[in-house]
Amino acid sequence: MSRKCQVLVVDDSPLCRQLIVDAITSDPDIEVVGQAANGQEAIAKVAELKPHVVTMDVDMPVLDGLAACEQIMSENPTPILVLTADPRNQAPELTHRALAAGALALQVKPALDAGVEAWNLAREVKLLSTVKVIRHLRGVKKPSTGGLPTTSPSSSSSPSIEPIGLGAASPVGLVVIASSTGGPQVVHKLVSDLPADFPAPVLVVQHINAAFADSLVGWLGTSAKLKVRAAKDGDLLTPGVVLIAPAGSHLTVPSRGRVAVVAGPPRDGHVPSASMLLESAAKAYGKRVVGVILTGMGTDGVDGLAAIHAAGGKTIAQSRESSVVFGMPGAAIAKGVVTHVVHGDDVGKALVRLSRGQDPSRP
Repeated sequence: MSRKCQVLVVDDSPLCRQLIVDAITSDPDIEVVGQAANGQEAIAKVAELKPHVVTMDVDMPVLDGLAACEQIMSENPTPILVLTADPRNQAPELTHRALAAGALALQVKPALDAGVEAWNLAREVKLLSTVKVIRHLRGVKKPSTGGLPTTSPSSSSSPSIEPIGLGAASPVGLVVIASSTGGPQVVHKLVSDLPADFPAPVLVVQHINAAFADSLVGWLGTSAKLKVRAAKDGDLLTPGVVLIAPAGSHLTVPSRGRVAVVAGPPRDGHVPSASMLLESAAKAYGKRVVGVILTGMGTDGVDGLAAIHAAGGKTIAQSRESSVVFGMPGAAIAKGVVTHVVHGDDVGKALVRLSRGQDPSRP
């Protein structure tokens, strides 16, 4: 008999805790091994009980959920599902700070009178329990595999990137990024590291709960030197602009210079599909496109990265030691379609070097 998925439920409301417990224990493969009413209790119980997954409230007394996430992920890394109020009523950075602290996923709390079935937590909890999370601290780079060039994580004292300048035209015409579980914090760092004169437009597919898509855009823009916004059908591809695929629609590049936002069935289980974006970019931009595949479960984006590789474009995969989930980048590397493996902290810097015609693996 397989071992049950063991969960710690953290919420300052006894009613919420009970609703969560009832919702997830309706699945016979899940058991609640403990409960906590604040972040301080949660930290202690994670250390004591070693649960497979933690459901975490954000706004709690004594110690809030964001601080608890950060400490848990630095001391006893555990998959964390953050449950929060409607993000449209909060500052955009609030819930996404939880992702930056190491939480894997976000979900909106339903109304308390909506019934246990509305919480719909069991599937998400079981999925997260399969993830082997990493300690959420910048550590020493481990050796890479596969003989591919790998950059080292940057130190916090490293100088900022110098302006690219207005010299020769950049060899990079477009950057397209596939990102999933554990990816928002990597995308945030990447976008923050791109200088204001970065010469190519950037398109991003980030798998995230649809309720948080708008706040993700706002959060990514808080520290960016580029303009960050949700893509709209017909948008022009303009250097200095980062377009994020909207929830529930596919983002593609039907021709050079513009994007399309279209409805359609899921591909590889996802809408938006990263592979659809990357494949369309390969057709439109050929060798002038750079494809990036970041941390995430499954294989979305792998076929798209293969299309870019076949078209002569450059391809980057996030390194194993910096990925929360090595599924997507690992599958791309295994397929032989990755030209450079880069630590998650250094993807933005690697893109700048490529835009200058330089080796992205150079320290």
